[in-house]
Amino acid sequence: MIWDSIKGHAAQVEHFRRAVSRQRLAHAYLLVGTHGIGKRLFARTLAQCLFCERMEESALEACGECPQCQQVRANTHPDLLTVECPEGKRELPVALLMGSRERRGREGLCYELALRPMSATRRVAIVDDAELMSEESANGLLKTLEEPPQGSIIFLLTPDTDSILPTIRSRCQPVQFAPLSDADLTDLILEQHLTDDASTASQTAVLAQGSLSTAKELLEPELRGLRAVVVHHLSAPGIQPLRTVADVTAALDKFGSDSSVQRKYAGWVVQFAVEQLRLKLHKVNDPTQADILGTMLERCLETELHLRQTMPVPMCLEALFDALARIQRGGELARSV
Repeated sequence: MIWDSIKGHAAQVEHFRRAVSRQRLAHAYLLVGTHGIGKRLFARTLAQCLFCERMEESALEACGECPQCQQVRANTHPDLLTVECPEGKRELPVALLMGSRERRGREGLCYELALRPMSATRRVAIVDDAELMSEESANGLLKTLEEPPQGSIIFLLTPDTDSILPTIRSRCQPVQFAPLSDADLTDLILEQHLTDDASTASQTAVLAQGSLSTAKELLEPELRGLRAVVVHHLSAPGIQPLRTVADVTAALDKFGSDSSVQRKYAGWVVQFAVEQLRLKLHKVNDPTQADILGTMLERCLETELHLRQTMPVPMCLEALFDALARIQRGGELARSV
């Protein structure tokens, strides 16, 4: 069964199966859910089911072997149109949707969607990173949503609807996708051989919070190295703030000097600290020690807020590890009295 490869979204599969069997497919959908949980794979699989030559459309299944299925799998199907934000860009270019300035309206996704299908019975468009559409891009897409080509379907993929213009939202049917469960994500990590160690896969799944793309990032050598530094210093009998900050800063420098990149990975430093402190909290039976760890966790959450408020990264980390050391020492002194 083609849907067996889709983890954690059985309810969404059934939603579309009912819509197809009742001939109630909408012309546009907002697939809403955090990055890395399989929205794009879901949309491509759905398109494959609609294109498959051997399966009844009402079954919403695909054989995986016919020419239509093979073209979808090879990313060469002429009636499956996809756009996404180019690497290094912060905005989905209007040219991808509406064509270049010289050929506006005569090329781009909206133009191609309006053409007759080449080999299937309909055309399907997938707009990834829809939250990065500029107002100009969104307004260009709006006309297509208002007057959709016969039989066409548009999937807009976004982590949330806040950044989607109300005029776009009102013309799309939203379908919410939840993060993957830790068990499903662990299975995917092992199935894709991101790691062959079950324990590492399980630990990574917990940190990744249901996102396969986050899990892949966590398993990259540089980020694993950063995590090892944080775990090493917070596992020591006493936190040495100056040494900890020096080692963490050295590990952060491997990601480059760009301030936004440094801020992103400083956020991971805080997450790794939270992970380690929670592991300690689960193991302690002493109420006083539990209170100390709870206070340390609260201080980590304050640092997350400071990072979001664009406080300088070095200042955030220095203040964090100095505070954790003082909380730890204060607790130890209290216990010795």
